[in-house]
Amino acid sequence: MSDDLFELQLPSLAEHLATARSFAAAVARHYDVAGEAVEDLKIAISEACVDALVAGSGIRLRAEDVGRAVTFEVDAPEAPQTPEQEALDELGAPARLELIRSLFADATIEKDHGRRAIRFSLPID
Repeated sequence: MSDDLFELQLPSLAEHLATARSFAAAVARHYDVAGEAVEDLKIAISEACVDALVAGSGIRLRAEDVGRAVTFEVDAPEAPQTPEQEALDELGAPARLELIRSLFADATIEKDHGRRAIRFSLPID
């Protein structure tokens, strides 16, 4: 097993979503992943980052080589929400997670101490 760990910190601003996607794609290409798998990864990273945009306190992306897969994690603080935002999040967040799960079946969301982390794995050969 390799001990490769890649990490990127970004501000919680929509204009940095392209940087998050490029980071994830570069990690995937480092492991010779190509084509549709990279495109799926970029979609999943975008969807995972959308939740963090509301918080405004920064996004941490991690990618770790765990052997036959690279585990990606998008971690950000949960934002205090108005009742209207909370109602939208109840609709949007599950839909975003289901989209990610349709691309990466092992996707999980974990909430702990005011933070939200979305994790999923990209198989590598």
